[in-house]
This record gives sequence, C-alpha cells and structure tokens, in this order.
Amino acid sequence: MQVRSIAHKGLERFVENNDSRGLRGDLVPRIRRVLTALVLAPDPERIIGPPGWRIHRLTGDRTGTWSISVSGNWRITFESRDGEIWNLNLEDYH
Repeated sequence: MQVRSIAHKGLERFVENNDSRGLRGDLVPRIRRVLTALVLAPDPERIIGPPGWRIHRLTGDRTGTWSISVSGNWRITFESRDGEIWNLNLEDYH
C-alpha cells in the first residue's frame, strides 16, 4: 500500500527521509518493521506481522481506522482507502 498522508510530524520525517528525530529511539526499530509490513501488504487484511502487533480495526467513533501495536500504549493507526494509507499516525490512545 502507498502512504498518502501522515498526521504525526516525526513519523512523516521518518517515512520521507529516514530521519528518526521526533520519535522515541526505543520505538524506531519496531516502527520500521510495522511500516515495512504496511507498504508491502496489498491491503490491511493481509498485513503480515507477529501476534504481538494486535492488528485490528477500531470501533465506535474511530470506525474505519486500523491499529497496530508498537509498544505499551503506543500504536500506529491509519485509514485504508482504495489500497492506500491515509492519516498514518503514531499515538498513545489509551
């Protein structure tokens, strides 16, 4: 899938320039693995990752948003439209 928009500025810098400033250093290796899996997957249903990633769709007011666990409360969230990634974000949503 191709990334079309990124909400988190540090994540945007990382995706565009491989510059990890703005991200927690301990999260960078896992973020890199998650982003690689996202880009290689044809759609969110077929993202390949370990069970610890807890890949799932959110519900309620976040219906349509996907979540992948990075560490602790940190998640990569995104929306998928027509095989593209929109509103890619790194957030602590708990």
